[in-house]
Amino acid sequence: MSTQDLTDRPAGRSSWFGAAVMLLILVLVGLTAWGVRVFFFDDTDDDSAAPTSPSSQAPGAGEPTPTDSTTTEPAVVEEDLAWDCQADLSDDDSSVADSAPTVEEWVAAGYNVVPFSEFGGCQKQPSGLRVGYAHTEAGALMAAATYAVALDPSVSEEAAQDLEVAVAEGTNRDLLGERAQRIRDGLEEGSDGVAASLSRLLGYVQNDYDENAASYQLVYSLTQPNGLEQRIVGQVDMVWEDGDWKLDPASGTEFINGSQYQGQPYIQWGPTR
Repeated sequence: MSTQDLTDRPAGRSSWFGAAVMLLILVLVGLTAWGVRVFFFDDTDDDSAAPTSPSSQAPGAGEPTPTDSTTTEPAVVEEDLAWDCQADLSDDDSSVADSAPTVEEWVAAGYNVVPFSEFGGCQKQPSGLRVGYAHTEAGALMAAATYAVALDPSVSEEAAQDLEVAVAEGTNRDLLGERAQRIRDGLEEGSDGVAASLSRLLGYVQNDYDENAASYQLVYSLTQPNGLEQRIVGQVDMVWEDGDWKLDPASGTEFINGSQYQGQPYIQWGPTR
């Protein structure tokens, strides 16, 4: 797998995650801003009816019935995937609850970087958002780390199309799309993405995982305007839908929930810079 060419979003456009982390900054410094909501048979033959006279038995009766020695293997059911490139992704189903997956490269996306590897991010959307992840724990984590900072339908009409391929279907998705439209139309204020550009992924906690859903806490380091470092936690929930991992929104107004880091242990994982 090779990394595709990437195009950064132009500065000055709004960033949904930027709103999330900016809210935490502003709450900490006493200001206000829109952002994420703070708070992450056994058959026994009956012999009684068997003939007792040899003359009453048909030729060959009582002889064992030949059996086919060939064992039929169960048919392999191929999983329906959203993108052709997913067929080439790793099917390693190792748990990431205690050990972080390997990332080939942290690639630019929006105002930050996201993981790109054999576990996913194989399909690049017109907006630049990477989708297409392995149906594994590592694939779910890769998707969560990507959508947390790079999913922003308020940026452009192209980015608005990302809602269908990256966000779980439902009322919340519809409402988030309407809000993004208001921001694009200038009817609601967005964020300039500065907070997202100043954040760095430090690690994660896997809350839950099964083949249909996964939940993570992503820990970020955020450098405030005054130079002080603040750590925050984003609660990111995922569902497997239509052949790919999709973000399960926190509400009809926010993609994820955020809170101040309280010192809980986490698995170290993120870009080095």
